[in-house]
Amino acid sequence: MDCILRGLKPFQKAEMLIMMALAFVIPFNWLAAQYGEAALLLCAVLKVIFEQKFHFNEQQMKLKWAYIIFALTWCMYLIGMLWTQNTSFGWAQVSKKLGFLIFPMIFLFSDMSYLTKERFKTIGYALILGCILFFFMHFFYAIYDVLFNGAPTSRFFDENLMKLYYVHHSYLSMYASLGLMFCFIGIFEDSNRKVKIINVIAYIILVFFIILIRSRAGLIWLVLTFLLQWIWLLFIMKKKKLGLILGGVFVFVIAGVCVAVPQSVSRITDTVANIVSKHSSDHRLVQFKGYRKVLKENWLFGVGTGDRTDAVQASYQDYKANIVEIITPEMTAVIDKVIDDKWYEPDENMRNDMMKEAEKHGVNPEIISTYLVEYQFIRFAIDFEINAHNMFFDTIISIGIIGLLLLLAYFVIPLVLWIKTKRFDMLYCSFLLMIGFNALFESVFEVQMGIIFFCFFNALLFRENFVSGNLLKAKE
Repeated sequence: MDCILRGLKPFQKAEMLIMMALAFVIPFNWLAAQYGEAALLLCAVLKVIFEQKFHFNEQQMKLKWAYIIFALTWCMYLIGMLWTQNTSFGWAQVSKKLGFLIFPMIFLFSDMSYLTKERFKTIGYALILGCILFFFMHFFYAIYDVLFNGAPTSRFFDENLMKLYYVHHSYLSMYASLGLMFCFIGIFEDSNRKVKIINVIAYIILVFFIILIRSRAGLIWLVLTFLLQWIWLLFIMKKKKLGLILGGVFVFVIAGVCVAVPQSVSRITDTVANIVSKHSSDHRLVQFKGYRKVLKENWLFGVGTGDRTDAVQASYQDYKANIVEIITPEMTAVIDKVIDDKWYEPDENMRNDMMKEAEKHGVNPEIISTYLVEYQFIRFAIDFEINAHNMFFDTIISIGIIGLLLLLAYFVIPLVLWIKTKRFDMLYCSFLLMIGFNALFESVFEVQMGIIFFCFFNALLFRENFVSGNLLKAKE
């Protein structure tokens, strides 16, 4: 720690420590991370006033256009208040998304020239440490429950693993996946043998963590991560022998997981089976059918920052009404009673029972068989006010196509700069691909655990790629 902080001025030390603490607490609690965000902002303001005396880093200022475009995402949500009916929800959205403004401004105005490669990696290791500590706390508690309280082996999986307190597994998978990439890069770039070994151990633990928490997107991304790392070694680093060996290891690990941990693999296979089944579906597909009306009608400007939930719920209600008209109100009442007593997940026994009830009410049983699951999922979406589960569609619904273009700028600008500088960074690229992939299945910027994670590490990785080392200056 001394070598990381040695030579830094007081506010630089404070800023560095806050960034390390922020990275560490992100896996644990979004509120703690929000306090870290506020502390980082306060420290940066004081640093600009008292240490920098309003003198700014020239290399950071060369990219002010990029930081401004990033910050415009938040500005668009603010502008979206002009055509919002539900202002209370709208202002909550504006405040929730402050990270899109705060982090670009911090990394633009606060002089980060002290943030060397080693200090940057230390922040990454803080995230890894947070993920591993979070995992061990819950894993050892699960072992205790199984050994001494007779808990079943399912105690190790999914939300059952997180008995101390629950954090959504999709976000935990993203945190751990970024940690994986930090470890992987460290294995091949760090010259210290002990550090390499620590990275290998941490890598194995994080893979195990992702497998146990069983996020479908997380498991698929884990396989894609293996593929990206293999491509990086084989074609970018030109380490063909090592790449071939590692490719074999990855195939062995995936095959081993399929055999040893079928519970995790079944999360994906069951989803595929539901999608292709005539009498089943996936809840995200049903939700898309429910909200596509509002998406189609409001793609240009959106419904307004505060009206997204109301508009989506109204669209869900319209879709539900269409299903009710097909299956009849009488059968709807029967199905509602069963759903109220049980749960919304599809069940084959329930489908058979409802088909028998349909015959009693003079309704074609095949119609019930076809629409039962869709009705269950659309009721779930209405009862729990489920969002679009797709960040790109959620953005269009809220603030229209302009908002979507500003969101996509986070992914396009680094690509443009990589082409300009003729430099490519596997860590940053995999981070953006991971966020984009998960955004297809989760509204990752609708909750603080997604916003703070993305905005902080995007600003950090953007700086490391395009400001650190004067890359743009060298290119010019």
